[in-house]
Amino acid sequence: MITNLSWIGAVDHRISAAIVFFMLLLLLNTGKKRSWFPVRAGVTLAVMCVCSWALRTLSDVQLQNVYLQALCYSAQIMSLHLLFVGACFFCYKTNHAEAWYNGLLGLTIFKIAWNAFKTGASLLLVNDMDAPWGRYSIAGSLISYLVYFSISISLYFLYKKLVKEPPYHAPVRLMTLLTAVFVPLQMVLEYCGHVFTAEKDALFIYYLCALLYTILNYAALLMIAELDSFRHENRTMHDFISNKMRYYEMSHEGIVSLQTKCHDLKHQIRAIRSEAGKARFDEYLNELEDSINEYSTVVECGNPTVDIVLTEKNILCYSNHVKFSYMIDGSLFSFLTEREIYSLFGNTLDNALEAVTKISDPEQRMITLKSNSRGNMVVLQVENTFAGDMNLTDDALPQTTKTGSGHGFGLRSIQRIAEKHGGMMSLRTEGGVFKLTVVMNPQND
Repeated sequence: MITNLSWIGAVDHRISAAIVFFMLLLLLNTGKKRSWFPVRAGVTLAVMCVCSWALRTLSDVQLQNVYLQALCYSAQIMSLHLLFVGACFFCYKTNHAEAWYNGLLGLTIFKIAWNAFKTGASLLLVNDMDAPWGRYSIAGSLISYLVYFSISISLYFLYKKLVKEPPYHAPVRLMTLLTAVFVPLQMVLEYCGHVFTAEKDALFIYYLCALLYTILNYAALLMIAELDSFRHENRTMHDFISNKMRYYEMSHEGIVSLQTKCHDLKHQIRAIRSEAGKARFDEYLNELEDSINEYSTVVECGNPTVDIVLTEKNILCYSNHVKFSYMIDGSLFSFLTEREIYSLFGNTLDNALEAVTKISDPEQRMITLKSNSRGNMVVLQVENTFAGDMNLTDDALPQTTKTGSGHGFGLRSIQRIAEKHGGMMSLRTEGGVFKLTVVMNPQND
């Protein structure tokens, strides 16, 4: 039968950090789970526990020097943090920014729970009292887990309440910089906690300062997520307003152009009635037909906002000699806001237009747009031809030829809309055709 001392010394103290990290991994990662998720999660827990147990055993049993022990404790935290980030990719379909952010948030929540746990225990120790969660017994161990989990889950729900979503769109370099600052500082704190806290009063002051520091880190991470969300909302609103402005400009230009065409038609009719005009009758008819074709591009699909976007893009396709075919039921997209419709349809067709206009042969410039419903899901499919090679980035998005900070923003915006409505975006290329599929669940709102 396992004794209290053997349980605490040989098991609990050596894997408790790994268990808390694993719990935070399941809480913080809300992305789509990969296939065989239970197996992947089990492997992750086992690797974390083995790594944590091995490093703590090394520091507790093999190392006698207090400074080397402190370094080993710091290495344990660093290793669990890196395993946490790796597990984000191993268990979930996520991008680099979200994985590194969740890694920092997981480490920060863990250290807040740890420091709060230790601050309370050391405060009671200063007053010659014994904290029930600090007793070396199985019961004390279970109470300590209850304290860890309660604090961690409370911080998680506070995070969910204050933050709309992780910083999906934050630059990876920002996450790398934050990791390069936060993690080494945390390791220094861990080192100091094992070297300079021999006295009871010093122990309490250290854990209190460490607790305040990690709370500041937590607040900073929440602020970063909010700033990223604000930046994204600003960019989306800017796109929304730009689309509106383009439509109004297009309408104004269309009215002016229509007035000009009407004026020209009067002269053409007079010319046709003349003797010279009768000889050029077919030529005048062709000009009239071209004028009519230019103004037969208005789209009506059952959704006024979708009509606006498709009409604009249809005119652009006509003027750029692009064959644009569509089979759209606009009523399927009534669950989207106007801003989301402009972003979804505008970005998909802008990307398609950018690709097809690079094809030198106008006969090869083709865009196809389709929508349908499959059960509870609404599916939007866009296909376009392209020239050259299509390279995908690490997060399966095509590398854009555009320069500046907006790299890949359009497709990320589409992906965000799909995920917001309980769906996903998928991309593939086949035989010189780029295919984008967006699946959404209106009932998820």
